[in-house]
Amino acid sequence: MTHNDDVVLDRVTGEMLGRYKLSTLHDVNLAVARAQEEMRAWSSAASARAAAMTAWADALEADVDRLADLIVGEVGKIRAEAHREVLLSADALRYNAGEARRLDGRAGRLDDSSLAFVERVPVGVTAFIVPWNTPVLLLVRDLAPALAAGVTAVVKPSPLAPLSIEHTIRLGRDAGVPPDVVQVLHGDARTGAHLVSHPTVRAVAFTGSVEVGRAVLRAAAADFTRVLLELGGKGVSVIHHDADIDVAVRESVRGACFTSGQMCMAVTRVLAERSIFEEVVGAVVEHTRAVTVGDPRDPATDMGPLITNAHQARVQDYVELARREARVLCGGDPPADLDGPYLRPAVITGVRPESRLVQEEIFGPVLMVEPFDGDTEAVALANASPFGLTASIWTRDLDRAWRVGRQIDTGTVWINRFGGLYAEVPFGGMKSSGLGRTRGSEGLRQFTDVRVLNWRPA
Repeated sequence: MTHNDDVVLDRVTGEMLGRYKLSTLHDVNLAVARAQEEMRAWSSAASARAAAMTAWADALEADVDRLADLIVGEVGKIRAEAHREVLLSADALRYNAGEARRLDGRAGRLDDSSLAFVERVPVGVTAFIVPWNTPVLLLVRDLAPALAAGVTAVVKPSPLAPLSIEHTIRLGRDAGVPPDVVQVLHGDARTGAHLVSHPTVRAVAFTGSVEVGRAVLRAAAADFTRVLLELGGKGVSVIHHDADIDVAVRESVRGACFTSGQMCMAVTRVLAERSIFEEVVGAVVEHTRAVTVGDPRDPATDMGPLITNAHQARVQDYVELARREARVLCGGDPPADLDGPYLRPAVITGVRPESRLVQEEIFGPVLMVEPFDGDTEAVALANASPFGLTASIWTRDLDRAWRVGRQIDTGTVWINRFGGLYAEVPFGGMKSSGLGRTRGSEGLRQFTDVRVLNWRPA
């Protein structure tokens, strides 16, 4: 797919998927004003919020095929991934619909016989800046708890994936979400910056790169606007000698190739205990070579194209760096029989922890395999990058899993699995991987402020 003003083309066929209208700065101001005006009615009707969100979930499930087709066309991910993305989005809405009616507050008598009541209130109009790689889910997983909390939203999709977001929001309106509760604006970085710095916007949820995340944080600081940031990742998979190696390797390679490696939680490093290192390397190469790269609409395809030709070139630059300072065992080059930004997944060994390959987010299907001796070194290597989003530990020893897992500086540590995501379980990063948590009760609180009423009887 290429993007030309308000035209979106299919990533594989080059045919036009649709058009969208670019927003002006006046449109931003108008949308924020409408969202502010709608806040009181929306936040005061918990039952109506719950009903609309439940109906929206039903609509997503009923229209899953159409929406999955849009995601495949815009992003190029395989259809099974796109289909699951829509269903997880529906689940997020359904779970948070129940949260909308939760009574959250506490009260008590103080020493001076006055009463204190502590309540949570909606934080205010919130901006949602959504990336292209998993557009529907990365919007809804943040938007659903915000709506449950009574927040109104202004959404800015990526110019690379605007149509699936528009369609999702249209389904929400048809399901009963008032038009001014969730509005969508299209534009470039200037549009996003104006939205973030708008004084009426009281919170921003952003998913994207560390560089843009820093810019969002700086812009939000002027008005003390709250930020929820999910930024880069450097997912690590730690395989101990007593692990089920075949399962660990298969899941790690799947995690490296999910959405063509263009995911902040993608597995990018496999750490293998030295006694099994050669076995793991051989298995990783075998599983990686078996990955079928091709048309994302073909059921036989395991991995589709990268998002653009420019991004393909960027990932290949990292592979060339690996050829100079490490060892590329397979992949890292475009398949000869495919036109477009396709890339065979690469496996690399011999990389040093201080290398850019470890310290920077590649955001592509590149997997490094590194040896370790003992738990202490495994933890040190896992923590060697500036990122801290996800990690996996593979072992049959529960004590070791718990001990090692609690020392790895990531927001989520999976044990004997990769990629368990649930609407009721919080998710987010440490270090350069972001601020705040989405999903679960923590996600809902992200979009609330605390107010205290202190009453003394007259």
